[in-house]
Amino acid sequence: MVIEAKTGRIIIERLTKGKDLLEEIKRVAESTRVNGGFLAVIGALSKVVFGFYEEKRYKKVEMDGPLEILSCIGNISESEGEKIIHAHITVSNNKGEAYGGHLLPGCIIDPTAELIIIEGENLTLKRKLDEETGLKLLET
Repeated sequence: MVIEAKTGRIIIERLTKGKDLLEEIKRVAESTRVNGGFLAVIGALSKVVFGFYEEKRYKKVEMDGPLEILSCIGNISESEGEKIIHAHITVSNNKGEAYGGHLLPGCIIDPTAELIIIEGENLTLKRKLDEETGLKLLET
């Protein structure tokens, strides 16, 4: 599967303390009407929740901070009219130990995070439930 698009808008927003990172990414994608694009986040968290996909489900891992977001990248797509944020996050603690996985709800921004979305021009990425994996995969 290959999907091509020219670069559209570049959207940058500073996300504020106490908010859920995944919910904030989704809010920005919805408010700016991005239907397909790339996202990146840097910043810090007071709590992280990520998942590791195993046996058709995500094993949830939770850690309290303070934590630096070393990398959070992913994409924005749609499934049945709903915005889907598929992102992975890597964080480090004050010892420099790094942890990461699939971004899940419950990551609390503290003190701030910076979101960059690179929209695909006239691009709509669609996802469809794959029965074999139980995941909403990009449609080909």
